[in-house]
Order: sequence, then structure tokens, then C-alpha cells
Amino acid sequence: MNDTYQKIELASPEADEQEILSCLAEIRSGRLANDLKLVNYYREIPVSYSADVLTVEETSVEFLVHQIQAVVISLEKVTVLKSDHFKRPVIATVNYVNVEKSRIVLSGFSYAMVRADRRMSVRVALTELIRVTFRTEESSASGRLLDMSLTGVSIGVDGDPGLELSERGEITVGLPSGSISFPASLLKVVPMTSGTRLVFEVELDRASEVGISQFIFKRQVEIIKELKEHPGLNL
Repeated sequence: MNDTYQKIELASPEADEQEILSCLAEIRSGRLANDLKLVNYYREIPVSYSADVLTVEETSVEFLVHQIQAVVISLEKVTVLKSDHFKRPVIATVNYVNVEKSRIVLSGFSYAMVRADRRMSVRVALTELIRVTFRTEESSASGRLLDMSLTGVSIGVDGDPGLELSERGEITVGLPSGSISFPASLLKVVPMTSGTRLVFEVELDRASEVGISQFIFKRQVEIIKELKEHPGLNL
């Protein structure tokens, strides 16, 4: 579905969905303990709260959820369900969200692989314009910062810079606190609607790690504050 979630098939789409719905019905009836949690990655930040199953219909399920989770689900139109009773994490699409009443209705249940679970460090997505340059001995590419973690950086550039995979160089990021430079290696080149997304693995020294950690933490606080200020919340 994207680089965070990917649907997987264990038996068949129909059989998998019926198995998931049956499990949710058992949780609803109390025959299975409710250890259900919903997970979303809002601007790369994990948002996860417990949920209660209210009703199970033929193809849809209504849940009582945390209000912040309801806000994120209303924006993403998808969520992941996790329970020890499932064979794998489950992904579902959103039919209805009422943030004020903390209720959602989901359908289209299938098993999924959550790639974000495999990340070695927290990643944050950026909306403000932060300039980034990648330089090698022979070439350079400049663009804007798309997301950042302590192990990787993603930047958006115009056109195709013609860089080779595994090409090594130095990245300079113009953070609000000052520019930081560190070694990087190109992992992926992904075409976008406008331009190209370049994904790098990075190597940080202690000073760079501290600067980026502070920036990531500040960005996390801003994202959480943004969610808590969403219209309709009555926390």
C-alpha cells in the first residue's frame, strides 16, 4: 500500500478476511481476551492506543478508540490492528470516523507486513522547507528534506540527478539550529509525481547524532501538539 504497510495473503483474501472477522467477533463476545491495539504512523510518528470492538457485521466492524487515534485514522483512511490472536498484523480501510464520539467503522481486513516495525530508529516526516545537498567528488544533488532518522535521510530533488546506487558522499542539512554534515550512501532512487526521492543511509558522529536527535524530538513534540489541537477533541 505504501512504504509503511504492505498487504500479504496467507490463504486467500476472502479466507483471511473471514478469519480476521471471526477473531474480532470472539474478542467482542469475551471468548478471547481483548489485547487489541491500533497502530498508525502519522508523519512517520507511531500512534498506538487500545481499542474495543463494539459490533461485528458481515464485512465491517465498529470500534471504540482513543480520540487521538480517531484523528489520525480520519486523516490516513487506514489503520493497522495488532493482537496476539491474529496470525499477523491486520490492515483495514476506514468507512466512518466520528472523532467526537471516538468511534470508527473498518472494513477490507487483510493481513499485513508493517515495514515501520523494522526500523532501527524513529523517523519524522517534514512539512517545512529544509534544504539538503548531497555531494560526491564528481557530482552533487540539492533538494528538500522529506524525512529523517538517526540511520537515514530522504530528500526530494527536481528531475533525475543521475546518481548511482551505493554512491557515497556527504550530506549537508540546513537545520534551524545550524547546518550539519555527515557521510551518506545512496540506498534507493524513487520516482515521484514531481521529481525524485533519494533515500540515504547515513553515518553520524557524536555531534551530528546529538543535533539530529534534538531536531527529531522537537519535531515529534510539534506533531503530537498538532494532533491534540485537532478540532473535535475533548481530551
